[in-house]
Amino acid sequence: MSTNAWLKVILVVWVLGFLVLACGPAIAADGIGGTLIGGAFGLILAGALGIPWVLGVALLLFLIWLTNPRGRGRGRDDRSRDELDLDDRYPR
Repeated sequence: MSTNAWLKVILVVWVLGFLVLACGPAIAADGIGGTLIGGAFGLILAGALGIPWVLGVALLLFLIWLTNPRGRGRGRDDRSRDELDLDDRYPR
C-alpha cells in the first residue's frame, strides 16, 4: 500500500475518532438517563480537541496532496496512449 493510501486511511480514522470522542459520552449516557451530563462532557471534550483536530485534518490533506502520484497524463498530453506515435512513446 502506498504512502498516499495510508494517509487516506489515517484521515478516515482521524475524522471518525473525533466523532466517537465528541459524541461518545452523550450516546453512552443515554441509557442511564444522563444525556445532558454526557452531552455537556462531549461538548467540552469536542471544544478542547476541536483546534488540534482541524490542524490534523489540514496537515493530513496537505500530505495527501503532496504524496499524490503525478505524471499519469495530467497536463502532459491530451492524447491517449494509443494515439501517441512510437517516437513519442520511445524517445531515442
